[in-house]
Amino acid sequence: MNAKFPKVCLTIGTSDSSGGAGIQGDLKTFSSQDCYGASVVVAISAQSFAGIKGMHLVPEHFVRLQLDAISELPLSAVKVGLVPNVAAIRVIGRWLRERPDLPLVLDPVASDSRGIPLLQPEMVAALCEELMPRATISTPNRFEAALLSGLEECLSVEDMQQAAKEIFRRYGAPVVVTGGGLTDRTIDVLYGLDGVSHIEAPTQKRAKVHGAGCAHSAAIAAGLAKGQALRDSIYHAKHYVSAAIAAAPVLPNGHSTLWHSTKVNVQAVNVGSGGYPVLPMS
Repeated sequence: MNAKFPKVCLTIGTSDSSGGAGIQGDLKTFSSQDCYGASVVVAISAQSFAGIKGMHLVPEHFVRLQLDAISELPLSAVKVGLVPNVAAIRVIGRWLRERPDLPLVLDPVASDSRGIPLLQPEMVAALCEELMPRATISTPNRFEAALLSGLEECLSVEDMQQAAKEIFRRYGAPVVVTGGGLTDRTIDVLYGLDGVSHIEAPTQKRAKVHGAGCAHSAAIAAGLAKGQALRDSIYHAKHYVSAAIAAAPVLPNGHSTLWHSTKVNVQAVNVGSGGYPVLPMS
C-alpha cells in the first residue's frame, strides 16, 4: 500500500558544504516539520560554520531546468534564500509569477548575522523588484531590514519597527524582522495588515549558532505548507529555532549549528511570564 505523499516544500538557494545552513539546512528543517523537501540549487558555496570561503554560480538556464524538473511534485510552499545572481533572480521571479497561489517565504539574504554584505547592489535591486512584492512573508535580519527600508542602521526594537513598517509600505507584503544579537532577549518584529506585533521566545545563552536564519524561514514555509495561518507559522518557527539552538552541538573550536531533531508542540500554546506565547518542546 502506498503511503500518502506528505506536504512538499521547495527550497531555492545556495548549497552549504558544512550542512548547517542554505539548501542543506532547509531540507533538514522541512524533514523535522514532517514535510517533504525538494531543492533548486542556484550556487554552490565552500562554507564552514564560520563563514563562506568561496562560491560557484549555477548558470540561469540550469536553474530553470531544475525548476521545470520538479513540476511533478505537488508543491505546497516555497522558500527562497541566498540567490547571488541577478539572472537567476529573474528566472525565479518568472517561475513564481506562473504560480501566483503558491505561498512564498522570502529570506532576503543580503547580509549575514554580523551585518557583512553578501549581495552586490544590483542583486539587491533585482530581489526587491522580482521577489519582494510576490512574498507571502519576508524574513530579513535587522541589517537586511535597514538595507531594504533605507535606514542607516537598525540598532533597537524601535528601529526594527520602523524598518518593518517601511518595507511593508514599499512592497505590500508582511515582513518579520529578526532581532538576533540585539538584546538579551530574542525579539522579532512582525508587520502586516493588522499592524505591528512583537514575537519573543526563550533566550538561549549560546555563542553564535550557524543556520538559525535559514531554519526560521524554512520552518515558516513548512507551517504554511501544512495549512497553518501565517501568524501561527511564524510563532512556531520562532520557538522551533529557539529549541534547536538550545540543543545545538558544539565543535571543539566553539562553532555550533542547530540540532534539527528538536520537536516543538505547536498545539500547546501558553502565555509565559514575559507575556509572550510559549510553545513547549514535546
